[in-house]
Amino acid sequence: MAILEVHEIRKKFDEEEILKGISFSMEKGQTLSIIGSSGSGKTTLLRCLNFLETPDEGTITVNGDLLYFANVTHMSEEEVRKSRHHFGMVFQQFNLFPQYTALENVILAPKLEAKSKEDVANVVERGKELLAKMGLSDRMDNYPHQLSGGQQQRVAIARALALQPDILCFDEPTSALDPELTGEVLKVIKELADQHTTMIIVTHEIGFAKEVSDEIIFMDGGVIAEQGPPSQVIDNPTNERTKQFLANYIG
Repeated sequence: MAILEVHEIRKKFDEEEILKGISFSMEKGQTLSIIGSSGSGKTTLLRCLNFLETPDEGTITVNGDLLYFANVTHMSEEEVRKSRHHFGMVFQQFNLFPQYTALENVILAPKLEAKSKEDVANVVERGKELLAKMGLSDRMDNYPHQLSGGQQQRVAIARALALQPDILCFDEPTSALDPELTGEVLKVIKELADQHTTMIIVTHEIGFAKEVSDEIIFMDGGVIAEQGPPSQVIDNPTNERTKQFLANYIG
């Protein structure tokens, strides 16, 4: 059974239709990368999956549970919050709280849900383990302004993992980084892929998408123009728009 099933997702802003009927599914442990030009709908799709935007039409199903059915589902704030727990989101701009240390940023959300002192202790321990996994054992007590961009993004990844989501989502995770810092973040994401973490990555790093992905979606004008393994979409695209995009990118 697919861990995620998306069916006919549509989204308008004012009169402009940004998503025009997006459908796809993915299996647990897969890495799916979404590529395409700016304005193709990639980030809007990711925000709809995370319930940061509300789709106008379509359904979203995780682990067989129908989370969202447009025009039928009316979600309370509590239901939206619970649905978001299925997805961990890593943004372009890190979005760390400047008044909290790296560790405090990571444990803030799960700590709010802890029921006992023992739960809190477990949350703190897991936060330390996640930061260690990100190579930040010696930066746990540092504030965001004391960290490089790459370190801040790794804290953001640890924070997203802290709630143990079913699917980890990245929205252009290296776009705010200097080129020399990009590699350290991509290395962490590659390690997560090697550990079969289920991930959706919106990225402009075509070479990285080819290396790390099980499936690639190319979006163009609010639709999926092409989908398949990297060997097809990157190396042997059949859609003319995919060919043009890759030629312009590589050229």
